[in-house]
Amino acid sequence: KRCAAPAISTSASGHSLCLRALATLRVAGVPEHFNAPFHLANERGLYKSKGINFQWTMEPKGTGAMAQALECGKVDMAVMLAEGAVARAAVGAPIKVVGTYVKSPLRWGIHVRNGSGLTSVVDLKGKMFGVSRMLSGSHLMAHVLAHQRGWDLQRDAPLKVVGTLDGAREAMGRGEIDAWLWEKFTTKHIVDSGEWDIVGEVPTPWPCFLLVASDAALAERAKEIQTVVEVTHPVCEEFKANSGGLTTSYVSEHHALGEEDASEWLRGTEWACALEVQKSTLDKTQEALVTIGQLK
Repeated sequence: KRCAAPAISTSASGHSLCLRALATLRVAGVPEHFNAPFHLANERGLYKSKGINFQWTMEPKGTGAMAQALECGKVDMAVMLAEGAVARAAVGAPIKVVGTYVKSPLRWGIHVRNGSGLTSVVDLKGKMFGVSRMLSGSHLMAHVLAHQRGWDLQRDAPLKVVGTLDGAREAMGRGEIDAWLWEKFTTKHIVDSGEWDIVGEVPTPWPCFLLVASDAALAERAKEIQTVVEVTHPVCEEFKANSGGLTTSYVSEHHALGEEDASEWLRGTEWACALEVQKSTLDKTQEALVTIGQLK
C-alpha cells in the first residue's frame, strides 16, 4: 500500500524535491533476541534507503497471534515458529510460508515454579500446561512433549491459555498452571532469579523461525517483501559474526542475558534470512502435527 503523500526533501535553495513515496511493509515478530537484525537494519535506515517504510509490530503472544494478524490483514509478513506457521497454512489459511529466517532448532525449556516439588519431566504427567494461545508454539510443543513421553494428550497434558510470558508468570505464581514451555534463553533471567526452575528441554527437529506472508501481501507487496529480506540478510550475518563482542553485548543489554548465556545462545543460532524453504522442513513439521492430532 502506497503512502498518501510522497516523501519530500528541501534543497539548499529552498525548492522542494519530490522523492518517490515509501512503500509500507508491516512485519510482526516476538520480542526476542532472534529478531534483533530487523531492529538494527531499521535503526540504520537501511529499509528507508530502499524505499520501504518498515513498520514492526511486537507480538508477545507469539505465533498464534501473528497468524491471526496476518489473516485479518493487520500485518503483511511475520516471523513465525515453523510448527505454528505450517499448522495454519496446511489448513488453508490465507497465508504462505515464503522463506526461512532462523535455520537452527529452537530450544524449548520446560519450566516449573521453584519449590513446586516438580523436579523432572516425569513429574509433569497429568499436570496443567500453560500455553500462550491455542495453536501457538507453546501449545504444539507441549503436545510434542506429551507424544514423546507416550502420554494421553487430553488426560496427561491438559492446557490452560495464559497469554504472554508475563501471563504465564502470574498463572504459575497463583498455581493455575504447573508447566510452561518457552525458548530457554528468553526465560533464563526468570530461572536465574529463582522464580522458576527448568526441568528439561525439547528442541525442535526443524528450523525454528520461518518467514510467512499473507496472500494479500504476496499479491500486492511481493517486491517489498523481497527487498526487506535481502536487506536484512547481511545484518544477520554481521550479528552472527559478533565482531568485537558487539552482538553478545547487545543481547545482554536488551534481553537480560549474561555474556556467557548470550554467547551460548549465539553459538547455537544460525540465520538463513532467505526466501527459500527446504521441503524437509515442511514435511517434518507436517508429520509431527499429524502425529499429535493437529493435522489430519
